[in-house]
Amino acid sequence: MKNIEVSQKYLLLVLNDKGGVAPIGSLRIRAFMVASGILELVLDDIVSLSDNQVTVKQELPSDKEYLRSIYNKISTEKSIHLKKLGRELISKRELFKELFNSVGDSLVELDVVTKTNGGILGQSSHYIGSENSKKQIVEQMRAELLEEGPVTTDTVVLSSLLIGSRTLKNYFSKFEDKDLNDKLTMLRKDTRNKEIFALIDSISHTITTIIASVG
Repeated sequence: MKNIEVSQKYLLLVLNDKGGVAPIGSLRIRAFMVASGILELVLDDIVSLSDNQVTVKQELPSDKEYLRSIYNKISTEKSIHLKKLGRELISKRELFKELFNSVGDSLVELDVVTKTNGGILGQSSHYIGSENSKKQIVEQMRAELLEEGPVTTDTVVLSSLLIGSRTLKNYFSKFEDKDLNDKLTMLRKDTRNKEIFALIDSISHTITTIIASVG
């Protein structure tokens, strides 16, 4: 499978059988979709996050066009508070739809989803995920988090997003879930991982606060 980024992996794993997001829990799933995009931009050093302010550091690379909707919200103001950014992207359906479709279309280009039309009058884009692609991502997570060996930043971030959106249970048993959380707890205690967990916690806390107020 071609290399795909964290926001693309997240969307692929939260898509339902119809190629969309299930109504139950959809706000939380959408919210952490936004979180995945912000995290990706920060980790790729395209924007910075400091004292809850998100600031542009460089132009959006051509291979990150699928995150244009998030990037434009930041670049318009040069610097924007994380909560304001998250709230607008989560609560304004057109902005989220743009993000959803852009990431979905990028997965079509990578040949890991099939695009269809759905919803009333077929006006919504749906993305049917390849079960093989999903399996490869989950198996990589399982190998890194449930077995001995190094754990990549992508796996730490993706598993944290799936935990936050409460969709991890779709891929891991209760027994595996406990072992996975134990592994993340162990990684969190390692000082070498302090920065990445601080970043994840900062964004996840803000996103959870927005969910409580919007929902």
